[in-house]
Amino acid sequence: MKKRKLSPYLFIAPAFIILIVVIIYPIINMIYQSFFTVLAGQDKFVGFRNYKLALSDELFWIALKNNLKLFLCVPLLTAISLVIAAILYHKIWGWRVYRSFIFVPYILAIPVVGIVFSYLLQYNGVINIMLKQVGLSGLVSDWLGDPNLAFPSVASVIIWKQFGFGVVLFLARMMSIDQTLYESADVDGATWMQKFVSITIPQTKSIIEFYVIITLIEMLSWVFNFVYVMTSGGPGNKTTVLEYLIYKKSFGGGDFNIAMSISVMLLLLAGVLVVIHQSLLKKED
Repeated sequence: MKKRKLSPYLFIAPAFIILIVVIIYPIINMIYQSFFTVLAGQDKFVGFRNYKLALSDELFWIALKNNLKLFLCVPLLTAISLVIAAILYHKIWGWRVYRSFIFVPYILAIPVVGIVFSYLLQYNGVINIMLKQVGLSGLVSDWLGDPNLAFPSVASVIIWKQFGFGVVLFLARMMSIDQTLYESADVDGATWMQKFVSITIPQTKSIIEFYVIITLIEMLSWVFNFVYVMTSGGPGNKTTVLEYLIYKKSFGGGDFNIAMSISVMLLLLAGVLVVIHQSLLKKED
């Protein structure tokens, strides 16, 4: 009987050990090291000094502001994904092919996407060449070199890369909606928009909430590769985000312990979003 009680724990033990070694221990060590600094080759406890230095750095607030700007992409991503999923749900001609093409960008490696769009968006890139050829030379711009255009350009690439996941996620939920709801609406003479607002959105509410929270977390802590490959935080730190700032502090001549303190703050921000997500799940239950 005792052996039977222990057997489930033996099965999960390898995964649990990997979880501790790969995730839990590094997080605990990061939090611990954020309260120290290196003096004369030795760790010295400095309390919240690293946090104060990080918060007094103007670049920290620029990076945080840019991450918050990326949050504005989430409503747009959600709306685009929801509308396209609703269109595909009605199984228009070739809808399976469209679904596959829409999902392809999401499975591409971010460095590959970043490099491709770097060539497309540079001043002598493909996009500007095409604009010149069709007589729209007035629209030619240095998309990644102009301080006013660099951030919107990176955000546009992120939206293009990410919206396929939302489409597939929403479409999967719509496929499970009770068809009698739509049939009853058809009997009452409801239009496509009325059915979309009154049936589709309410029925996909929980999935929408999940997608919004997950995408917010991604915009907070998953955009380093885009920035590193496309702009390296420039021009003039206009595209620097918290992840890239942590990288620069760690490996670009900054203070490794300050980088850890910024990482802890980033972890706390992501944790708040996770708590909100769990609260919404409990409310839904």
